[in-house]
This record gives sequence, structure tokens and C-alpha cells, in this order.
Amino acid sequence: MLHEAREAARWSQLRRFMEEMHRRTGENFIEQADFHAWSVRDFRSFWRGFLDWSGLRWDGEAEPACLGDEIESARFFPEVRTNFADNLLSPAFDPEDVAVVSVRAGVETVRLTRAGLRERVEHVAGALRAMGLGAGDRVAAVARNGSDTLVVALAATALGATFSAAGPEMGAEAVAERFAQIRPRFLFAHLAPRDFDTGEPLAARVAAIAAALPDLRAVIALDGVAELPGLPIPVHGLGELLAGPRLPQVEWPRLPFNHPLFVMFTSGTTGRPKCIVHGTGGVLLEQVKEHRLHCDLLPGDTLFFHTSPSWMMWNWQIAALASGTRIVLYDGPIEGAGTLWEIVAREAVTVFGTSPPYLRLCAGSDLVPASDFDLSALRSILSTGSILYEDAYAWIWSHVRKVPVQSISGGTDILGCFVLGSPLLPVRAGEAQCRSLGMDVRAEGASAGSPIGELVCANPFPSRPLGFLDDPDGARFHQAYFSQHPGRWTQGDLISITPGGGVRLHGRSDGVLNIRGIRVGPAEIYRILSAWPEIRGAMAVEQGPGPWSPEARMVLLLVLAEGVSLTSALMGRIRRELALQASPAHVPEVIVAVGALPVTHSGKQSEASVTDVVNARPVRNIRALANPASLDELRENPHLFAPRPTPRREPAPPAATMEERIRRLWEELFGLETIEPEDDFFELGGSSLMAARLFADLREMTGRDLPIGLLLRAPRLRQLAEALEAEEGPNPGQIALMRPGREGHPLFLVHSMAGTVLELWPLRRALRTPRPIYGIQARGLEAGKDPQACVVEMARDYAALIRGVQPHGPYSLGGYSFGGLVAFEIARQLSEAGEKVENLILIDSGIHARFLPLNQSLRYRAMRPIRDMQAVFRAEPGQRLNHVKGKATVVLDRLRARFGLPPKRPDLVGGVMHEAHLPPELRRVRGAILTAIRGYKPGRYAGKLVFIRAASREAFDSEPAWRKAARGGIEVRVVPGDHLSIITEPHVHALAREVDGVLG
Repeated sequence: MLHEAREAARWSQLRRFMEEMHRRTGENFIEQADFHAWSVRDFRSFWRGFLDWSGLRWDGEAEPACLGDEIESARFFPEVRTNFADNLLSPAFDPEDVAVVSVRAGVETVRLTRAGLRERVEHVAGALRAMGLGAGDRVAAVARNGSDTLVVALAATALGATFSAAGPEMGAEAVAERFAQIRPRFLFAHLAPRDFDTGEPLAARVAAIAAALPDLRAVIALDGVAELPGLPIPVHGLGELLAGPRLPQVEWPRLPFNHPLFVMFTSGTTGRPKCIVHGTGGVLLEQVKEHRLHCDLLPGDTLFFHTSPSWMMWNWQIAALASGTRIVLYDGPIEGAGTLWEIVAREAVTVFGTSPPYLRLCAGSDLVPASDFDLSALRSILSTGSILYEDAYAWIWSHVRKVPVQSISGGTDILGCFVLGSPLLPVRAGEAQCRSLGMDVRAEGASAGSPIGELVCANPFPSRPLGFLDDPDGARFHQAYFSQHPGRWTQGDLISITPGGGVRLHGRSDGVLNIRGIRVGPAEIYRILSAWPEIRGAMAVEQGPGPWSPEARMVLLLVLAEGVSLTSALMGRIRRELALQASPAHVPEVIVAVGALPVTHSGKQSEASVTDVVNARPVRNIRALANPASLDELRENPHLFAPRPTPRREPAPPAATMEERIRRLWEELFGLETIEPEDDFFELGGSSLMAARLFADLREMTGRDLPIGLLLRAPRLRQLAEALEAEEGPNPGQIALMRPGREGHPLFLVHSMAGTVLELWPLRRALRTPRPIYGIQARGLEAGKDPQACVVEMARDYAALIRGVQPHGPYSLGGYSFGGLVAFEIARQLSEAGEKVENLILIDSGIHARFLPLNQSLRYRAMRPIRDMQAVFRAEPGQRLNHVKGKATVVLDRLRARFGLPPKRPDLVGGVMHEAHLPPELRRVRGAILTAIRGYKPGRYAGKLVFIRAASREAFDSEPAWRKAARGGIEVRVVPGDHLSIITEPHVHALAREVDGVLG
């Protein structure tokens, strides 16, 4: 879906500024992409040019535009002095124009002209100066979203004081925790109750907050109530200040460009909120740039962004006054889907800012704003706070107006946007139109095969915060934004940049889940479910191992539409669609319906608090939540904490078919009410561990020793039933046909440490080669057979299995992880036997650090004792002796392996504690393989090998050792992802392309 740029865009402010920069620099800017590239390449000229062109009020010298090239320490316009309030109330605009419209639910709307607003600010500024407030002081406000809050914010900043705000919806403890750190001298507060208030009376909360602020000189009541009994400091009414001395605008001080303006607060969901200090000039310049160039705001426009003083969008909206734009402030609840549209219509709003949750509320109702309201003045809609998916664009264009929909994203961290809109570009559903001018925004770590990366900015920008409060050496500031990608600002979001220059948002990078070693981004789940009318909200979190489950699992919380119940049928649909549209790794094991999802005071979902609850941990900072009671419902939910139920052993009906009996097992395993005959085990989200459980049940049900590899040939319910009903029953044993082929010699893939090739199912599905594909699985998965603990022995046996399928070469061999070691040794043995090996493909296969180059081997040996001690101390006190005894047994088994003897306790090798949940046969096989790895040093191989490695490297690099071993040469190919993720969606497709390329 696409919305083309307006014809009027040729007269936009962005186009005029581009023409001005052409005249000044001689650069040609045909497209916005050309202009953005220049603004990043020569950011000093860009910001100097915009400062001159903007008409902002400032003194001093604009050179140098920026001192330093390092983002962390660069300083913009050190010789410029300005005043934030002076620019918002600039006399360049008509004093009789309405500046602010304050809409209050149930109360008469207040309208102030620019002259009227200026007069009120001058009086309050004069009174505050008389009370001792000056540059460098800090003030705070517990305030509603209205014109009085705007007046005191401008008055304080006019004097050079630093302003911080919190909305009345926040609890007293949460506010006090924030304000105690900034030690304000004055507290502005609304005290009178409103019908829609919740919790403790507002006046009582303000009294508690004031009592926690030792440096406070006075409280200024903003709504006429001037009584807070028990406080040892005076309480003044705003009326007193408005009647006081007036400080004319011409006397407001011009302050250094980097003088502190606002202190904002992080959400505090992972600890005490951090205080982010923002500078006057950087905030002003960035926000005016966004308003004028990206949003094309002009005098005569009306901006209404639904926000509150707790959220940075409040600070962003009020700065629109500097562009001569009228702003609308709303104080009240959303009583229904039409609440905000009614304001948009009544106030003739031209630019409306909202959020995806409100748009979802509207889409789920029978509201049609286009026919219910007069929206003729509306020319664009902005959305932020979370990801805006394609269905929201479609609803707006069909139910509201065909206007540009601009998805904008930035944060409290920069008081601005990294990605946003443009009047010159088309709108593509699901994308932000462009990156912010002057900012070198990149998707760090993205590649052609994996376009999603972490949002970083690679050049200095003026709105970079001055730092954190009480962080004298900048260590905490550095850790927060620069430690992950040195020299670049890291925002903590995942993005992809489209070929057309747009940006897609994929959620927070710190919200990535690790389920069975696979990294899963919840944003993809939210995107798929966002179009479902039955679902109003979703949150996916990771629940680690515990009494409820022996392994980590994904929990999906759902807020359902009114009248919708979470039935087994609905859960089945969700699981199927997530598996088909995303991948089996995106399928949740537990799905729970809740009344509400916890959100912070800025309206953002709090995955951190839910993760704490589902893992039975104390919530780290519950005061950061706007609705902490939502967590109580989770704590009491039996589905989250009950141990995994043991499968039912009810006898099947006498006439039950094999398909019906297996269907019952699948329904229990996947938690689905109905399984269809053509449902695929892997597409439903089946894993190797789930396969082990299934086949344990099948062995009990049939009395037959069935190999797990049977799933490779019969992954669908009907296929599996038919295979078990066959007279002899196919028994793939250690070698299984993963996929029949049309032509060519087979590709033989060797198992990894998992012992099975089930984890290579995504690769099998992604490969396009016409060759047959066989999988070789470890001995010991079947009952009664001992696992092997020697690579050379494995290779000898596996070579015999291969020759049973293909008696003579040329052979194509491959293996992922440990499988690459065995494939390499098979190739050696076949070559020494006179057979030709056509292809040898090692997929991110590592060699034990003992056999790596000397520097790596020494590092491993130095680290090993430390790791062993850490493992002992991580164990529970009562388990430490058993841990040491187990490790001693492992050492003895290593000695047995050197003499060709089988290990007695291979199940003890590896993570004795955290791998205890594995089925016994898998634990034995895995332990034997770990012993085999430790004892295998690759010998010389006369042929050539292809080494496909992950872009994200492990601690030790095996490539030099493979180069030394492969006498016929080595070809290295790199695919996106890390060791675990390269065989899963989405990276597996890049891996498959490389393998297909080798096979020809």
C-alpha cells in the first residue's frame, strides 16, 4: 500500500531549505536521499545552514559549528547563546494568533493567544526570579496536560532553570524516586481532584512527594488550591505569581547553547530511573528541524499530539510554538474510540499525533471518523510509542482520510526522532518514510541476507544528551549508549532499511528471546497478530527453566477483544499462523489471556516486569509501572507455574486408528484442541526435545523401538501414522532420507551435538538443490545402543552407512557444528580408500581449543580453571560436591576414550546442572560427543573444503586450523547470524544459498 507525496510538496519548507543549501554550497540535491547523504557527510555545514535559515533567536558566533568528531564528546555551537522560551514565544509571529488550546474533559476549553501566553509567562518568570530562582536551578512539576503547565515550564526555562515533569497518573513513590535525584527548589503541582483520577487523592500524593524533597523551597499550586497541611514550606497559588512582578521577554537571559534545559527520566523498569540531562540549543535545533523540515509545520497549522507531561512527546509538541504553530493540549480520559477524533474535528487540527493502541481501539469499533466527524482540515497523522503495522495504515486510509501517515521513532534519550516522515516522499505502509536529516542512522549488523540490525547513529548530532546526572566521569552514560558499538550511539531498537530508503521498526533489541538456543524477535509475532480482530494486545516473554518446565519456553500474553475467549481452537490458529508466517521458533509454548498488559508511565509495554513475574522473581522496579495491578493476574495464573502435565494414559477406544492415537499425543504435546491430518510436526513448532518426548510416548504406545529420524521421512500426522501402520514399518536407523531428489549424487549431512539432524529441518526446507539429501544420526538414540565417543570411530561407521546408499564417489559431505568434524574425518578416510570427495562443506564447525593455534590454546587453558570454579559456585550449595564428583568421572571417561573404551557416564559431560532436563538418551549422546570433540585433532586432508562461518564469531576461531588441515585449499564463506541462528529463520535462507552454490 502506498500514498504518494502531495503535489504541494514542491513548496514545502524542506524543498526551500534544500534550494538554499544548493545556493550556499553548490551541491545538487535532486532527491531527498541526495540531501540526506550530504547532511550526514558534511553535518557541520548542514547544522550551520539550518541555524541560519531557521530564523531562531540567538547571539554569538556560529563557528565552530561542532568541536570534535566523536559522538560521545562532540560539542555543537560552543560560541552560541540562546533561550528556549524566548524562541517558543518569538515576536516574529502574529501576537493575536491562538498559541495554545487547552481542552479539559468536563471543563471549559481555554484558548491563549501568543500575546496572552507571553504575558502570563513574563509574570510567572518575574515572580519566580523574586523568589530566588535563577540559571542552573532545577524545578519539577506534577502536572496535568494544560496551559498552566506550559506557562510554568516556559517561565522556568526563560530564567535558565532546568525543568522536569511527571503526570498525575504516576504514583507518589515513582515520582519521588525521580525528583529526589534532581533536588528541585520549586515544585509545581495540580492539587484539585478530577472525576477521572484513580488511586490516592492527588493532593495527598503531592504532599508525599514534597516531603521527600529536602531542597524544596515552596510548592506552587496550579489550580487555585493552595493548601497542603503538614508541609514545613510555603504553598503558593499560581494566581499569586500571575499577579506578581513582570519580567519582560527582552530581559530573559541568553544562555550557552549547551546549558541544561530538561532533565528526563528513563523508564526505570530495570532499576532506578536514570536522569538524562538535555541541552537548550540541541533540543531546540533538533525539534525545530523535525517540525519544519520533516512535518512541514507552519504558522496557521494546528498540532494535536495526544500525550502527557510524563512523556517526551509533551516536550516535543510544545516546541512547535517556535514554528508559529498552534498546539492543542488534552487533559482527560479516552472514553471511547471517538474521543480524540472529536477534538481533531472541533479544533480543525491539521497534524494529529497518536499511538498504535488508540488506532487499534478505533479499528476494533464501528467508528468511521470520515463520516462521523468533519476532518477536512487534517493533512497528516503521526504515530509513535510502538510499531505501527500495515493494517493500521489501511484502516486510516479507508476510514479516516487518504493522508500521509508518518510512523516516527526516537526516544526520551534524544528528545527527538531518528526516523520519521517527509513531505517529499511517498508513504509505504509499515515503514517510516526516512531517516532524520543530519543523522547517520544505520542498521548495525544488517546484511543482504539478514536486513535487520541495531539502530545506531554514526555521526555527532546536537540533541545528544549532555549526560546523566550524578555521573561525573560519564561511565554510566558511556555504558548505556556507547559500550555496545564503540564510537556509535546505540539506541536499543532493531530496524531494517528498505531499498527505497524507508525504515521498518522491529522492536527493542533487548527484547529478543532465546528459546532453545534460537533468538526470536517478538516484533514479528506482534506484526502477525496485529491484524487479528480478536486480539487487542500481545506480549511475548521468555520463561526460563524452573518447576514449571525443564527448559526455557516462550509465553505469549494476549488481551482479547470484548466477547472473545481463548479457546483451544484460537490457540491452534495462532500457533499455526506463527509457524507458517514466521517460523516454528516463533510458536509459543504457553498462551495466556490477560485483562491488561503492564505499561510504564509513558505508555510503553513493560516486558521486563512480566519477565520477572513469569520467572517468579521480584519485579525490579514496580513503581515504574502505570498499572502494577496487572501483574497480580499473572502471579495467580495456574498455567504459568504449574509443572508440565504428564501425558494422559487413557486407553484408546478399541476402534481407534493409528492416526487417531497419534493425534491424541500431538494434541497433548502442542496443547492444541484439534490437529489436522496434514499438519506438519515442524511447522507446528516441534523441536528435537519435543520429538524425543513424542517418540518416548510412541515407544510406550506401540511397544516398538522407533527412531526419532522417522520424523524426517514422515513429518505430517497422516504420514507418520501410515509409516507406523506399515507391516514392516520404515526404520531409517542412523541414516535417513531427509528429502528425495530428482538428479545428482546425494548430499550427506552429519548430525551436530544434538545427535539428530532434526535441527537441520529448516535448512532441508530452504535448500533448492535437486540432489537427494540424507541425514546421519548418532548411535545411542535407540534403546540398548551405546553412544560413540571417538570421531575417528564415528567416521568409520558413518562411511559404511554412506557406502550402503552410494557405493562409490564422487561424494558430497557436510555437517553443521560438530557434524563438520565428522564429515571432515569421513572425507579423509574415503580419500585414503581411493574414493573421490567432490564437496566437503563445514558449517561453522569448531575445533576444540586445545588444538587451535598457540595463542588461542593458551588463552583457553588459562580460562579453564576459572570457568570450572565458576561452575562450582553457580551450583546450589547442596549440589557442589556432586558436581565435583561428576567432573572427576568425566576425566576418567576421557582416559577411557583414549584407549578406545566407551565412556561409563557420558550423561555427565557438559552442563551437568542445566542440561539435566534433556531426555536420558539425548544426554548420553551429547556427553559422548563432547568427549569426542575434546579428543579429535584434524589430520591432513588432501582435498579442498568449504568453510561456511557465521558473521558473529565465537570466542575461539577455528579457521586457521582448518586452513592448516586442508592441503587442497579452503574456501571461506560468511553468512549472517551467530552459531545458533544461522540454521534458523531468517538466516537459514542465506546459509542455504551458499550450500546450493557449492553443490552447483
